[in-house]
Amino acid sequence: MALENASDGAVTSSKIRSRASTASHGSKSQPQSRAASSKARSQSRTTSRRALRILLFSLTIALVAILAPLAYPEAFLTPAQVSQVTQFFENAGLSDTLPSSFSSSSSTSFQHNTTSERDSVVRGGHTNNWAVLVCTSKFWFNYRHIANTLGMYRTVKRLGIPDSNIILMLADDAACNPRNKFPGNVWASTANRLDLYGENVEVDYRGYEVSVENLIRLLTGLKRLESDARSNVFLYMTGHGGDEFLKFQDYEEISAVDIADAIEQMWAKKRYHELFFMVDTCQANTLYTRIYSPNVLATGSSAKGQNSYSHGADYDLGVAMIDRFTNFVCSGWRQG
Repeated sequence: MALENASDGAVTSSKIRSRASTASHGSKSQPQSRAASSKARSQSRTTSRRALRILLFSLTIALVAILAPLAYPEAFLTPAQVSQVTQFFENAGLSDTLPSSFSSSSSTSFQHNTTSERDSVVRGGHTNNWAVLVCTSKFWFNYRHIANTLGMYRTVKRLGIPDSNIILMLADDAACNPRNKFPGNVWASTANRLDLYGENVEVDYRGYEVSVENLIRLLTGLKRLESDARSNVFLYMTGHGGDEFLKFQDYEEISAVDIADAIEQMWAKKRYHELFFMVDTCQANTLYTRIYSPNVLATGSSAKGQNSYSHGADYDLGVAMIDRFTNFVCSGWRQG
């Protein structure tokens, strides 16, 4: 009996100590839990503030990007784009809503694009003619492209443009090619073996000098092309091309956008009065779809999706001799 009472007392004492220990642990864990919760809330607030600062910074940048072109159009837009925006607002009867910076820039910084100046140039007429003739191909199997360019060279000389006003860009690798059975000669027809090369051909750019960079430099500012605001310029190009591009010697390409921008620079720098752009290549017409400058007349040998075809082949030479389009153009101009 005494043993049972002692045992019950020991069990009871053990339970009491266990509850006390549990209560003690619980009282210690509560402050730790509150501290962890407070730390988490603090981190959350820090993250939120950081995200808010990033959002405000992004909105500020976006606002500057939107407003800056309106305040300073000359720093973000080309002269042609400023002129187009101004013209759009005027046509829509909303010129009063256009920021004043546009009207001031179009009348001062970009005065070469104003209507009055362009009209004065048109009324002034022209005083001289220039021709830029470009064969963008090389290799023997592209014989016809060299003949195209030399045929056009002879034609514009017959029409009165002197050599001093003709810029000829030519690979110049056909006349003396080892496969040429008639060394020193380039022909356009088997029936009429007229040597297009001759002794009086002045090649300004030959071989690897025929490049996109040199053509753009020539058009936009090189002194070799001494045209001015009263010059009519004939730009002729032939070679292998596609939708809005023309290959240069199987190494690089010039795009329709490149050509359009170069012509706009010519206009801005008063390097032509009127410009006639002619292209003989596959999908030729796509090369002038991007032109946005005034006083430009353009024509090509083929529409988008169409090929440009050769005209006649010589069995002794083993190649096509000239392209149809250039052949008929030169024939028509000679007869006219």
